[in-house]
Amino acid sequence: MDKTTLIGIVTFGNLEFTKMAVESIEETVTKPYEFYIVVGQPNDSATSEWLELKGISHKVHSINMGFPSSVNDIYDYAWKHNAFDNLVIMGNDVIALPHTVDSLIHVMNTTDNIWASASEVSVKIFCAMHPEAKRHFTGEDFIFTDFTARPWKEFPIEAPSEISINKDLSLKDCHNLTIFKRDIFDLLGYIDANFYPAYFEDNDFVRRAILEGSIQNRSVFLNNATYFHFWSRTVKQEEGGSTHSFFSNNHNFYIKKWGGDVGKEKFYVPFDGNPYNLAPEITLKPNINITSRENEVKIAEYWKSV
Repeated sequence: MDKTTLIGIVTFGNLEFTKMAVESIEETVTKPYEFYIVVGQPNDSATSEWLELKGISHKVHSINMGFPSSVNDIYDYAWKHNAFDNLVIMGNDVIALPHTVDSLIHVMNTTDNIWASASEVSVKIFCAMHPEAKRHFTGEDFIFTDFTARPWKEFPIEAPSEISINKDLSLKDCHNLTIFKRDIFDLLGYIDANFYPAYFEDNDFVRRAILEGSIQNRSVFLNNATYFHFWSRTVKQEEGGSTHSFFSNNHNFYIKKWGGDVGKEKFYVPFDGNPYNLAPEITLKPNINITSRENEVKIAEYWKSV
């Protein structure tokens, strides 16, 4: 019997994109799975009402806790409150293409790997591959408003159904469409909520995974697994998401945490092994494995005020 997989999605408005993401799973996945969705935008009654109608388990935030904290809610649901074997973290502006999630689940269920990534086809690359598809999108931000259209079906992105594992590209992705086993949570713990409300949390997670030591040897990239990515719809088509100011703050925090920019890090332990005083009541421990969520609300309030 197939093991059970949770598919976790974080939303911040943009219900129509969430509907298409969910639809893509329903249309392409044949193995057992459940959804859990975190509604990150306060007062997003449209999304919560739709999830109620669909019978999809979900959590609604009363304040903007940011993307990392929302992923941590999914971790807790998957591995503290339940005992799912696998967890797929999926963006709400992502379309799972045929064979992709089934392939990810199969690899988790039949190998000792604990992290498997898929290949992104961004809207920019898609329109370069199929110039005629550009009519579905507007401007440099590729705004998409005809939610009856399915350009990825009109111009299929061909990928073989046969699973093809690539060890050389391990840790390629972690939050767009990636599958994990519980071991990841045991080894790395939570996403760092200081990357508020989004950006660089994925770089931080990969950095921690590399330094942990054992994860990279148990991680793979699937050549045949692909997904279509609308590309930052929360920022491009929804008010209230991350901004250039937050991006800059997160970038600077990453450099402080690791002693250098992405790819130029100098520290092998966060903050070079020293506790970091973020604010009078917030001291960050120099741990690769983040085991506590006790300061997440204070952390969100701090970064909102910076």
